[in-house]
Amino acid sequence: MMAEAPTGREPDAVLLAGRHALGWLVVGNAVGLWLACLLVWPGMQMGEWTYGRWVPVHLNVQLYGWTSLPLVAWLFHIYEVNRSKAAAWAPAAVWAWTAALALGTLCWLDGSTSGKIFLDWKGGALWGLVAAMGLLWVVLALAWRERATGWTRARRAVSWWGMLVLAAVPAAMVYAASPAVYPPVDATTGGPSGASLLGSTLVVVTLLMWLPRAGAATGKGRAGWGVWTYLVNCWLIFGAAEWIGGTHYQFHQIGAMLILLPWAWLVPWDWAAFCWPAGSRGWRTAVFAWWGLLVLSGVTMYLPGVLDRFKFTQGLVGHAHLAMAGFTTSFGALLLVALTGRPLGGPRSVAAWHASVLVMILVLVAMGWREGGDSSWMEVMPGWRTAGLHLRASCGTVMAAVSLIWINRWRIS
Repeated sequence: MMAEAPTGREPDAVLLAGRHALGWLVVGNAVGLWLACLLVWPGMQMGEWTYGRWVPVHLNVQLYGWTSLPLVAWLFHIYEVNRSKAAAWAPAAVWAWTAALALGTLCWLDGSTSGKIFLDWKGGALWGLVAAMGLLWVVLALAWRERATGWTRARRAVSWWGMLVLAAVPAAMVYAASPAVYPPVDATTGGPSGASLLGSTLVVVTLLMWLPRAGAATGKGRAGWGVWTYLVNCWLIFGAAEWIGGTHYQFHQIGAMLILLPWAWLVPWDWAAFCWPAGSRGWRTAVFAWWGLLVLSGVTMYLPGVLDRFKFTQGLVGHAHLAMAGFTTSFGALLLVALTGRPLGGPRSVAAWHASVLVMILVLVAMGWREGGDSSWMEVMPGWRTAGLHLRASCGTVMAAVSLIWINRWRIS
């Protein structure tokens, strides 16, 4: 049984980042609902602001807004920004991040994009994001310089290496967003290889293992040298499989996905030994549930025969919603609740969110499976397809309404 302990409230910087994160969640859900409506009523498109212009807005607002800003709040907490003189600059860093995302939104609606999914940053929008990242790094560096003298040697060393990694992120973003650069792909699908999927998931695994150990909980987890060695070996396997390349018909690419399966159990097993802040139990349960589904479905969908039918269909859109609306939302909510002690929604709104996400995923997977089995699905519009699109829009309506409830409750808590 997981223990819970009382928690205090985190000062302004973390709270501000949380408010901005929830604000972008509202925007992202509103755009997602608009996209769902356009699928039902295509005639509602507004001039040049077509469906294709709104898609990168929806994707990037969710990733760089709702997903990233809770991580920014976490960095403020880790580097004790609120206890340093750098706290005066923390609001500027948060607002700069929001300004960069707002500029990106205008650019994407104007049709200016790199053409790379989740890396649509180009021109002024790209450099605006780089500037925001740079300002954030300066704030963290100033706080580290002031606060690290009172930390243990191990914490100083880890945080110093963390600063080095964060310093490389802006350059990595410029490089990754370039249309001239593209990672290895599975030639049989045109999508990522098993190794690439492994690498992106290992980033999540590393964050999950680090979360309770970096301020979100107290105590010591169950993971020993065996678990950490396995994590290191997973990263080594990723590097080797990514260098070799290949398709989802080859053993080493399938094996790269299969080594993720133990993490569906290892993370909850490790977390169970920590003492967590009061009010976080529900979001921890949600993280475990969506995380298990994400790993199991991701491995299954990569298998030969399954991926061949699901590729480039709404089935993959359903998997993306499982990752973002299900798992990532639960992770971000847990992070904000654990850092601030503020509740994020009541039982009804949280249940409504998870239920609507689950229904949307099931609808998208069913429609994707049908779409991948018969190309005529794209040429006609039978009643069941219309019903599916309406049900998807209905789920989007619930999610948009819930996000408004959450930001309002966060504001008055």
